[in-house]
Amino acid sequence: MARVPARPWRQQRRQWQREPDSQPRDRARAHLEEDSVTTILTILIAILGLLIGSFLNVVIYRLPKHESLSTPPSHCTSCRRQLAWYENIPLLSWLVLRGRCRTCGSRISPRYPVIELLTGLLFLATALRFAPDLVGAPTPADAVARGSILIAALWFVAASIALAMIDLDTQTLPNRIIYPSATVIAALYLIAMASGMIGVTSAGAGSAWNGALTALLGALILGVLYLIIAFVSPRGMGMGDVKYAVLIGLTLGWHGWSYIILGVLLPFLIGGIVAAILLVTGRVRRKTGIPFGPSMALGGVAALEWGGTLMSAYLSLWGLA
Repeated sequence: MARVPARPWRQQRRQWQREPDSQPRDRARAHLEEDSVTTILTILIAILGLLIGSFLNVVIYRLPKHESLSTPPSHCTSCRRQLAWYENIPLLSWLVLRGRCRTCGSRISPRYPVIELLTGLLFLATALRFAPDLVGAPTPADAVARGSILIAALWFVAASIALAMIDLDTQTLPNRIIYPSATVIAALYLIAMASGMIGVTSAGAGSAWNGALTALLGALILGVLYLIIAFVSPRGMGMGDVKYAVLIGLTLGWHGWSYIILGVLLPFLIGGIVAAILLVTGRVRRKTGIPFGPSMALGGVAALEWGGTLMSAYLSLWGLA
């Protein structure tokens, strides 16, 4: 009988010993790359928020006066001198100039850096909420859908800041902000719906149709509710509030019924607390009109950013979660 030659020992060891599985390492590397991209995207969105905040200062100041948003360029409101580019850097320029015009020395309101910082922080919160979903999109169609939802959220945040500040100043909510915002957000949701119908995972056809339907219902529910209040109490609620309510309902509705519920409850809760504080401190009298737009903006943005957490906390409080 012929003997079978012995295999080389290295070949035997390859056969006997199981090669280590590389899949866990690959998955860990992929997660690390996703985390890095998410971090970079979040930082960029926060920086974008600072820049948008600087532009919102222009909108808040000029729009109620029916002035152009582009001409003349940014200038000192006292001496009318045009500002250099390095005097328009969000936050930093105000700090370097110590809140004073470099030419005439007139005071620059601290409201400007506050709005820039607020916008940057809210853009950061929006990125933390939506950017991980965008980076983790499994298909290009999902990425388009999730990117559209992220942009819609950022647009709503920026519009809400402008509307809140203008309402504080003039007790008006301009159509020039509400109508374009509703149009843009609706268009972005249509893009998300179309992309979701193409996608095959979490942003699939069912989710896309549900989002579009609840967005429409959210706009309808909040619009009708505020319209009824405006008819019953015209001094307490204006048509600007009704239109803004439609925008809030449209934006929140895509994300589900719990967000619509919060969009209804939070503005009135916040408005009631603010009114009570102002009455107790003597800032306003009982019959003094208090702008409701800031409470709507705060409630709408809070619902958008932390709706899931707030609803879970509320249900847990009553032992329903």
